[in-house]
Amino acid sequence: MQFLFNIGNSIGQFIGYILWLFFDLFDNYALAVVCFTIFVKACMFPFDIKGRKAMVKSMRLNKKRLELEKRYKSDRQKLNEEITKLYQKEGINPAGGCLPQFIPMFAFMGVLFSIAQPLTNMFHISANKIAEAVSILKPLVGEKVNFNSYYSQLNVIKYFPAYQDSLLMFNDTEKNAIADFNKGFHLFGLDLSLTPNGSSFLDFIWILPVLCIVTNFIAVFINQKLNTMPGSEGPGCMKFLPYFMSVPYILFVFNVPAGVGFYYIVFNILNIVQTFIVWKFFNVHILAAKEEAARVALLEVQESKVGRM
Repeated sequence: MQFLFNIGNSIGQFIGYILWLFFDLFDNYALAVVCFTIFVKACMFPFDIKGRKAMVKSMRLNKKRLELEKRYKSDRQKLNEEITKLYQKEGINPAGGCLPQFIPMFAFMGVLFSIAQPLTNMFHISANKIAEAVSILKPLVGEKVNFNSYYSQLNVIKYFPAYQDSLLMFNDTEKNAIADFNKGFHLFGLDLSLTPNGSSFLDFIWILPVLCIVTNFIAVFINQKLNTMPGSEGPGCMKFLPYFMSVPYILFVFNVPAGVGFYYIVFNILNIVQTFIVWKFFNVHILAAKEEAARVALLEVQESKVGRM
């Protein structure tokens, strides 16, 4: 567990630099998250298109693969060798699209750790200063606030305006950054530092997890509706797999600061936008037609070479 924490914290420090860059431009964390999410999706877009092209090629080779499975059904090793040769001949790397799929997960972890510990991961303030600030705020604020939790840095930011004269360990640059973050961490009156689980109903922060569910299901539904080729649907239960895979994320946002849920909402909305863009210009039908045209053209070239010989 500590190993995963260290990895997440390292990613959070890296993501924190990017988030702080956008926050410094707008003085608003919600806008910073929107810009960061657009940045992530833009980085992923070429990989998405490449993966989609590889998927079309793989679907085209399904018939040949089935023939190989019938021919070598009693020799598993030979079957694997022939399938590997087939993929190499067609220029397909079955594992080529796996690594980019981890980018959203890394970004999600980075946003979580940068929000949970912003003094460390966004402002890069030393741990000694943070510990000193916590020790001063504890008796001033009282026992009603838990400064021993993982989100204690958010409490430092929350109570900073009222007690900043006592927090002399921060320099002027750090004080200005914390004050700006305190003011810019709200969205339409919602405090993005609050955790939905445990917050008052009247805080209305529960709206964000609900929107996470709604936007995610819409994104999955539209993607399946527009980007599934006839004959490639798979068993009926497979249609629901993307919904089930999103459940851990959705449950997670109930128990972390609402800023993480806001990021997930923006990510889902951009997924919907990207799905329509891909459907318009790069949908599987268009790619399949281009792939078939390229294959026919290659066969014609090969046949013309044989004819000249």
